[in-house]
Amino acid sequence: MTSSDRGEAATLTRRVLAFAGLPFLSLLTPFIFLPILARFAGPESWLAIAVGQSVGAFSALFVGLGYNTVGPTLVAVEGPEQRREILRSSVNARCLILVPALALASAASGIISPTGHQLEGILMGIAMALTGLSSAWYMVGLGRPRLIVVYELSPRILATLLASLVLVQSGQAIWYPIALIGAGLVGTLLFLGRTVGFSEIARRRRGEVARTLRKNLSVMATEVIGGAYNSLAVSLVSIGSVPSQAAAYVSGDKLYRIGQYSVSALGNAMQGWVVEDSRVHFAERARRSLVLHLSLGTLGLFAFATVGPWLSGLLFGEIVRIDFMTALGLGIATFNIALGTAVGRVILIGLGARRQFLISVIVGASVGIPSILVLATLFGAPGGAWGLATGELASVTCQSIFAILEWRRSGVKVLD
Repeated sequence: MTSSDRGEAATLTRRVLAFAGLPFLSLLTPFIFLPILARFAGPESWLAIAVGQSVGAFSALFVGLGYNTVGPTLVAVEGPEQRREILRSSVNARCLILVPALALASAASGIISPTGHQLEGILMGIAMALTGLSSAWYMVGLGRPRLIVVYELSPRILATLLASLVLVQSGQAIWYPIALIGAGLVGTLLFLGRTVGFSEIARRRRGEVARTLRKNLSVMATEVIGGAYNSLAVSLVSIGSVPSQAAAYVSGDKLYRIGQYSVSALGNAMQGWVVEDSRVHFAERARRSLVLHLSLGTLGLFAFATVGPWLSGLLFGEIVRIDFMTALGLGIATFNIALGTAVGRVILIGLGARRQFLISVIVGASVGIPSILVLATLFGAPGGAWGLATGELASVTCQSIFAILEWRRSGVKVLD
């Protein structure tokens, strides 16, 4: 290995550790609150909070306007002034979508949540929908994970800890979404005020919002369609199965989010990195990204298959413990989403193939949504997990075919 290769490897290692290491704190806080929620508030509150998270996360995809997918790449290749302009123009467009998204999250969460716990579900839906205003994608594009810790993670960690203390004392879960709403707004507003300035944000350019919406419509559709079977998996299982099976699936879903988070952190580290310096190093960096994501996905599959049921029972209680088939299905979904992040979000988006990426996500949703609903109705929690895995497999298969075609067309040899 040459000194240049060693330097490149060291840079990559530092970047991965920065994006995956510091934000790892965010994984620990929900696992302070969630075991307390499962034991102190009861399965109905447990399910209501999970439904609100599911519906709210889906609504946030509308508000995010696709910037989580394309934003890091846009920011990474622009200069300082252009970067701030990207962030500023995104805010006004996303705020326009926020109001109907909050209405959607509130209504759907209230309808799906268990009777007597609708308010918890509604507030949790609002808290999650507000995350669409996050500027984390901008921080990823800058390559500065410490900003994510300061403005995104730290306020939510504090809110979760305070809500956990209140839950132990009162048995009331409602303060958790209330605390998250406050923390999310504070962190978002502080960063926007520091980076762009509220007076600058308030200064409207004629036709700018309409142009931003048109420009980002396809990538927003990509995220929304993908979220229909990913973010909404808990809600779909709740609709298709009895509450006890839905509550068990929620336990598996919480563990699945660890896998998702880990993949997302790695994808954040890779996405801007592979296109830096006008894509001069794209081929080699894309290959490394693919290898790392495959390794991470394999690790996630193995972990689910070996310790998934035991860990869910330990963390959340035996009453909502998942069985082996549920764990295996979620493990396969984790592997597929890791591969799909490398092939789709890093490589296809890096090559500018947004339309192909959208088609792949549509294929995944077309397979995943009916699979989750039908299999959850027939088999409960295991069916929901295997339905999710089926949708992810369909999506990554389509992405892989498009990636091969795009490599040949562009002349970029990602796999030597």
